[in-house]
Amino acid sequence: MDLKTRISRLMKRVRNEGGLPPSQRIVEETFKRLEYTPENLYPEDVIANFNYYLRTTWEQTLVTLERYEEASYAEGITKHLMLEFPEDVDEAERISRERGFKEGVMELLRSWYPYLRMTFLSVSQSRKHRGGRDFEIQAEILLDLAKINYTRQERHNRTDLILPNVEAFQRNKTIAAVVSLKRTLRERWAEVAEELFQLRAPNVYLFTADENITLAHVDNITGQYNIHLVVWDDEKNKKFKDYHLVLGYTQWAKDHLTFLRDRW
Repeated sequence: MDLKTRISRLMKRVRNEGGLPPSQRIVEETFKRLEYTPENLYPEDVIANFNYYLRTTWEQTLVTLERYEEASYAEGITKHLMLEFPEDVDEAERISRERGFKEGVMELLRSWYPYLRMTFLSVSQSRKHRGGRDFEIQAEILLDLAKINYTRQERHNRTDLILPNVEAFQRNKTIAAVVSLKRTLRERWAEVAEELFQLRAPNVYLFTADENITLAHVDNITGQYNIHLVVWDDEKNKKFKDYHLVLGYTQWAKDHLTFLRDRW
């Protein structure tokens, strides 16, 4: 078995034993901690402050996740590395007895460097994967709090929400909307844009949390594909003020969503 496979299986054991919760639970716990609940938020308040609530939950979900990661990884990674590579531990103990504790630790960390690098890479990749799912759930919960009906459709690279439902979209595309969610535009955004373009619908919105959007992204998504790109309010105001198909989340919710909802 190659090293990559061994570390992958090791990290799976760490996560299983550590009880790292799924994205749904992490996001829901974050909303509860922030007191973003039906008891505390009026639907119109959510719509009026959509960017604020989405941005806050986006940032605070990571805080919630980090707490669980520390409980799962801090001890779990070390424990399973010791179980997977006992010969390294034995060698470090021998050196510690002969040359002192510091030398033993230095030897263990030196020999474990490739393993630690791969475990932390695994943590990083897991975060990226979870981040996309987290973003989808955050947007969905906010729509629930705003009492906006939608139908969820799974795609290969992201999730699509049909507002208010598939039946309304099929009956009259001009009053329905498609909201596609993609955490970043770094990979395969063109495939997503092409698929959305094929819907031939006027109200298609690509939500992203990306803060490294280039003008090339904007020109292609909004120009070539005629899709609304929805970004954080500060990104819209700082970089894309003159691009009419680039919307801030507040503008999308207060103007576009409200306009369409009144016709459902």
